[in-house]
Amino acid sequence: MNTDIGSTIYICAGAVVLMSNQIPQTDRCDGLDALLYSQTVASHKEPDLSKFEAWTHAGKVAMRVAGAMFLENPQVSLPVPLPESFSLVELGRKVLRHWVPDTQLAALSDQPVTALASELLCRHVSDQGRCIRIMFGVISLDLIHTMAIIGFESDEVVVGDLLHHRFNPQKVQGNISVDSYRVQLEREDYDLSRATVIALLGARRSEQIIALS
Repeated sequence: MNTDIGSTIYICAGAVVLMSNQIPQTDRCDGLDALLYSQTVASHKEPDLSKFEAWTHAGKVAMRVAGAMFLENPQVSLPVPLPESFSLVELGRKVLRHWVPDTQLAALSDQPVTALASELLCRHVSDQGRCIRIMFGVISLDLIHTMAIIGFESDEVVVGDLLHHRFNPQKVQGNISVDSYRVQLEREDYDLSRATVIALLGARRSEQIIALS
């Protein structure tokens, strides 16, 4: 738990999320459940990690179905050229700093990832370390989700800590795909979806949401 910045980092399937500690526990569960639901639906409809646009579109539709109202859906592009090397955490911060102070996002750089959380991330984010699709986000008060989705293919094999692995841009195949959105989970609308979401997720709620401490 990062009490100095008032947030806790969660691994939610293929997403790394900062959540304000001021959010009540019930709202905290709702926010993470909705995010996990959107990823689960998207991966069911498009299991191929390389189909970035189809997967992100399906995830956004699922968020709307769960009761989220879209606040922004901007197009964000990474600066070109990329540095000599980069990590997934650095790319996530680069996109999110459009809306979130970088001082708050600094916790992403320092937080160690447990073996269990690392295994969970690799299972949802990486296709044998060569095809990457990962989400970074912040869930703040009023259940506003600010999310960045990043995807690319690389010729190098990732060994060890996926989040902090240094990728070589010269081994990235094609462009790095980036998408982002801000939504607010409407409590009254989500009240109508909560039971269905919980039933559909089942054991995933305990197996695929891990708080880092």
